[in-house]
Amino acid sequence: MTLNKITALIQRLDKKGIVDVYADGEYLMSVSEDAALEAGLRVGLQINEDFLSQVEHSVQLSKAKNKAYNYLSYGDMSRKKLFEKLSRYGFDQQICNECVDAMCRSGYIDDMRYACSLAASLATGRLYGPRRIIQELRQRGVDPQTASEALDSLETDFRENIKTLISGRLRRDMSDPKEIKKLIAALMRNGYDYDAIKSVLSETAYEEEIYE
Repeated sequence: MTLNKITALIQRLDKKGIVDVYADGEYLMSVSEDAALEAGLRVGLQINEDFLSQVEHSVQLSKAKNKAYNYLSYGDMSRKKLFEKLSRYGFDQQICNECVDAMCRSGYIDDMRYACSLAASLATGRLYGPRRIIQELRQRGVDPQTASEALDSLETDFRENIKTLISGRLRRDMSDPKEIKKLIAALMRNGYDYDAIKSVLSETAYEEEIYE
């Protein structure tokens, strides 16, 4: 197995954060400062092909982390969603897993924190019901148990949400049975179950029209 010795590590002037690596006086590769640090590169270090493979792994992991930081700068997301984004970008599965694990360890990714925050936003901002909240969380990569726990953590009065929707953006002509049926369908699409809707509507003066 061929051994080479690193003879120079030179920071690039034209590209900040990039280091040119020389072995036995000849240019070998360029890596980020983070990758060089992670790989333990230093002048005088003896290297071989296996070590170079490890360096390349460190380079790819460093690139994946930088990409992850970029994605997360636009907003929080689930572990699964970050993995999917990195995978679509072109990183292999091992790099994606290691990168996501690193983001979790450093606190940049926390599925429970993300799920609770999103659930609260959907419940209070969009006035979604329990079923729709779970659906939205699952679509964003939150696992079933975490989604359920996030929903349970809410202090939202979903009956009040229904009342707000009825008097607001889903307002209908409550004297028209057809319109009432449309209202019920809209509320169900927003994640409320039929019994909860029936219970709230039965408190109004239109109970007879609703269930004729």
